[in-house]
Amino acid sequence: MNKICVLILAFIFSAVAVFPQHGSKDEFLIMDMVHHNPGEPLTVSEFRKPEKLASYNFNGMVINEFKFPQCAVSFEKFDKRIFPKGSEDRKWVEKLTKEIRSQIDECHKNGLKAYYFTDIIVLPKKLVELYKNEICDENGRISFEKPKTWEIHRAMLKELFERFPEMDGLVIRTGETYTHNIPYHMGNGPVDYHNRYDESIKIHTQLMQLLREEVCVKRNKKVIYRTWDFGFFHTRPDYYIAVTQNVETHPNLYIAIKHTDGDYFRTFPFNKTITLGKHKQVVEVQCQREYEGKGAYPNYVANAVIYGFEETKNDPAPRCLNDIKNHPLFYGVWTWSRGGGWHGPYISNEFWCDINTYVMSRWANNPDRKEEDIFNEYAVKQGISEESLPYFRKLCLLTPDAIIRGRGSLIHDVEVTWTRDHYLGGIERNQKVFDEIVDKNIVSESLYEMKTATAIWKDIVNLSRKVECSDKMTEEYIRISSQYGYLLHAIMEQGWAVILKGYYGDKTGEYDLISMKIAIEEYDRLWSEYKSLKDNYPQCASLYFDQYLEWDANDKHKIILIDGMGASVDKYRKLMK
Repeated sequence: MNKICVLILAFIFSAVAVFPQHGSKDEFLIMDMVHHNPGEPLTVSEFRKPEKLASYNFNGMVINEFKFPQCAVSFEKFDKRIFPKGSEDRKWVEKLTKEIRSQIDECHKNGLKAYYFTDIIVLPKKLVELYKNEICDENGRISFEKPKTWEIHRAMLKELFERFPEMDGLVIRTGETYTHNIPYHMGNGPVDYHNRYDESIKIHTQLMQLLREEVCVKRNKKVIYRTWDFGFFHTRPDYYIAVTQNVETHPNLYIAIKHTDGDYFRTFPFNKTITLGKHKQVVEVQCQREYEGKGAYPNYVANAVIYGFEETKNDPAPRCLNDIKNHPLFYGVWTWSRGGGWHGPYISNEFWCDINTYVMSRWANNPDRKEEDIFNEYAVKQGISEESLPYFRKLCLLTPDAIIRGRGSLIHDVEVTWTRDHYLGGIERNQKVFDEIVDKNIVSESLYEMKTATAIWKDIVNLSRKVECSDKMTEEYIRISSQYGYLLHAIMEQGWAVILKGYYGDKTGEYDLISMKIAIEEYDRLWSEYKSLKDNYPQCASLYFDQYLEWDANDKHKIILIDGMGASVDKYRKLMK
């Protein structure tokens, strides 16, 4: 029996899900979400179709279009003035109600539970206007330190499930509040971590208790309470325990935690709040890595999420999902098949997001399966030939090695956001890192690390040319996207060489003008080749910018482009003259 037949049989037998002993099929959550770019048109993706998720053996869909379900609450019984019948805003509420019901129906038709992503606090603008003195603090922010705010949320949850009794549960976010798609509502985060530390713990605890009572107990629906924030809940074990220890467990109450100890950055260890406390936990995994190209180039992370990234190999356990698969608190995996972050690169081919999502979902269905078996199963389904399967496997496993050396580091600290979305930062984003490199006298070592990354990308390109696929569009995309990854990281290497050597010269007065000149010439040549790739291949993702971004201080929905890598290179280009 040849390898292809074996893989096909493995695929057939794997169709029966095997869940950890401590979780039944209904208790163990395997969910997916498309996270749309805030303020932009909704992402076009196959993962928005419930039938796609069902085919990958997910049992739940997290619907997150930044039109939160409470925005379909009329507050008719609470105060008729909020959304008067016949008004434009009431018509908007009723239209959203129909959309949500249709989405839930489609999920249920495909055997999926429908969980709605919900920012708290989000309330109607008219309600806030009418009750401002009773629910807002001295700064005009809606506050949970006001009794009326709790009363309003109880009324809101009551009507929400009266309006949508078929809704299976809520996913709660308190760390950010996006109001781009909800013209008749406003909101803010409920917690002030830094100025009111003890009060923030109390508010989280009370909010979890409220949701447990109103949603889990009274209505037998699920609550997935996210710990993501810009404070302490997501990363500090002491804070996590302080919040959760006073909330009684419930079969319908889960806590969702990103697998990284912070945002989805390389160099960050496994999240140390995972396995703590007493509540069921669902681990969040981003399949379209927002800081690492968003699927524009090969980036296979499923293996490393399951077994551990290179940079965590000396960390104590747990450092990966495989370390916690039998832990009694591990109750699910929540993939973000698409999205996270802002803006581009924009992709038209979801291949690299798809492989991460498939492997994570199939592994979550049976955590005792080997990742390599699931990987090979996926490759066969995509038409990758048996002869070229080893090349494809090696290509994918090389990508985390290239990325940690190209945009991260194994030898010095990293400004993790120096490149994000489709923006490349310059001196301003890297100054502290450059200071460390210069002070430690490791300029050559740092540049060699980036050169190594580029060399690995060359290997990836060569391997991509050996991958054969029955679907020629997929075959072409593997090759184009590999070239994209090589050119982008080569641009970053040469740009970094110019800027770091120039910065070293600024600090010491000693400029390596010859090597800087060569790097600038190579930088320009690579940009030209990079742009030609996009011009010649329609499947190629949109390109990076040599600028950076910041948010408008007067309007957090807007960004301003500022100097990035291009301006920093130009600074030293002038020195050449």
